Amino acid sequence: MVFHFRKCYKVIVDLRNQKRETDSGRVRKFVYSRQKKTETIREVIEIDPEVDFANQEGEFDSRHETKIAYAHHKIKTETVALSKLLSSIFPFDLNSIPRRPRTKIKKKFKGNVALTRSKEKLNSGVFDFYLAKVWRSFSEDRKRSFAYMDSLWFSLYRNAKCKDKVLSWINKEQIFTKEYVFVPIVCWGHWSLLIFCHFGENLPSFSRSRCMLLLDSLEMADPRRIEPEIRRFVQDIYKAGDRPETKRIISQIPFLVPKVPQQKDDTDCGNFVLYFIKLFLELAPDNFSMEGYPYFMKKDWFTLEELDSFCENTTR
Repeated sequence: MVFHFRKCYKVIVDLRNQKRETDSGRVRKFVYSRQKKTETIREVIEIDPEVDFANQEGEFDSRHETKIAYAHHKIKTETVALSKLLSSIFPFDLNSIPRRPRTKIKKKFKGNVALTRSKEKLNSGVFDFYLAKVWRSFSEDRKRSFAYMDSLWFSLYRNAKCKDKVLSWINKEQIFTKEYVFVPIVCWGHWSLLIFCHFGENLPSFSRSRCMLLLDSLEMADPRRIEPEIRRFVQDIYKAGDRPETKRIISQIPFLVPKVPQQKDDTDCGNFVLYFIKLFLELAPDNFSMEGYPYFMKKDWFTLEELDSFCENTTR
């Protein structure tokens, strides 16, 4: 009999991996093949990943009882048979074969180590929940000059059927009595933050500059491409509030895009927006003016470690 060590070693590794995955309860699919004359029949059995085979060998979820029991029996039978075959071939303990330990990988960004946190993009429900938590962390006295809109209002405004309803909601918020209004924006699957500054001012003032700030953690996405829609949004807000501002006056309101810290992946934008809001609440001057702009909103505004710490505290 010709013995192929390489093939046998692969069988050992597959067996070991199969056992490890089965014991951990993370097995999602088992694929078996059996030869029938000239054709091969493949059976795919779906298994609930939450089932713990090690502790529930005879007690399975009723929805998967038949399939899981069959798969578990199949694995056990084949494992025993293969172990006997390998034991007759190798005179040593298979578990003594050295293996490379698994290591936890940490991503590094220009000397900064990205700490562990969820890498899923925030949906509007989770975002609003965290924003409310950030909002509650500030005193009523500090929040008196600020307001924020629901994260879906701008997206709904872009839908003609919802436009009037959204404007009605905004009008009830009395945003013209606030110094700053946060408008979270999610478009094309990306989060950014629009801030209305001194929108209640009737006349241009050097010490109280009426302007719009757009904070975007992904400059490569071209933040200014949404400016026309934002200006239409502002124009309709003024109109719904029975304000005297004309389209020409609104077109002259500065639209500023400061160079803020940038995200390093495609999922962190929502976290950046939440952190922008928190730090702006802490650091915004009582009277925003063009003198001193962009103030604290610069590329080195905060570090990734500070963002990670914020996310950890917020999600607790």
